[in-house]
Amino acid sequence: MRLFGLAILVSANLWSQPAGECGIDLQGTAIFARGTVGNSGPLNLVLDSGSIRTSLDETLARNLGYDLSRKAQSSGGNGRQTLSVLTDVPVTLCGKTVVDPVVVVYPLEFLTKAMKRQVEGIVGIEMFRKYVVVLDYPKHRLAILSPDGFTYQGSGIPIPVTYGERLPMVAGFVTPFGGEPIPVQLMVDSGGSAVNVDFYHPFEEKSRLSASLRDARDGHATMFTGDRPSRRGRVQALSIGGVRLEEPEVQILSEAKEGGFARWDGTLGSGFLKQFRVIFDLPHDRIILERP
Repeated sequence: MRLFGLAILVSANLWSQPAGECGIDLQGTAIFARGTVGNSGPLNLVLDSGSIRTSLDETLARNLGYDLSRKAQSSGGNGRQTLSVLTDVPVTLCGKTVVDPVVVVYPLEFLTKAMKRQVEGIVGIEMFRKYVVVLDYPKHRLAILSPDGFTYQGSGIPIPVTYGERLPMVAGFVTPFGGEPIPVQLMVDSGGSAVNVDFYHPFEEKSRLSASLRDARDGHATMFTGDRPSRRGRVQALSIGGVRLEEPEVQILSEAKEGGFARWDGTLGSGFLKQFRVIFDLPHDRIILERP
């Protein structure tokens, strides 16, 4: 899930002390954790490295008594939206306060319907960029660690990360059946789809990847602007750093053309990430993938 181009400048100390460890639930492509936003009770929060801002459902924010008069515009791949903006709102996960971000407020009912589970808020990239965030998909555990003095000595594969619109990007190759490897730049999206990669329309126009898909079928993808037509199928291989998958399923979003969709080739989604224990060590510009 992606939220681009918030047209507001805020200067604040957004971060507080490190947090701890707790369980997570996997619902479809989403990672849910129990937490609070501001003065709320326990909420169902989605952990989304592909969202620029932490978000709160509009109906919930009104019921909590927040002043929603401060507005901003979002723009980009998800279209233009008018949002309400809150500042200095503490967000907690695992029983600890981890961030006081800019929180944007807009209706999240469409995600509740798509996921068939109540979505009350989204914890975005701020947490991932400030802390070392460990998403242990196989064990359904979340750990949030201080980056100070963090060192990694395990057997996982470190992959360098760059940034596009503050979101994490990794380089790799996709190999079509009967073709040569094609270099790709992918945004790492823990809230992404159930396939390994969503490729965007500009990449499809250059690569014509859909012509070589095996087991291809048409479908749709749920996004912030509604359902988009898509085409799913398998490619010969996908390589990210030292990780190579054979015949992974990918999806091509045929109408995704604007904003971030034109700035990178696609998103590395839940279908890929859930195979690993993923360490988002963005303070040191890397992610680390551990096999179960």
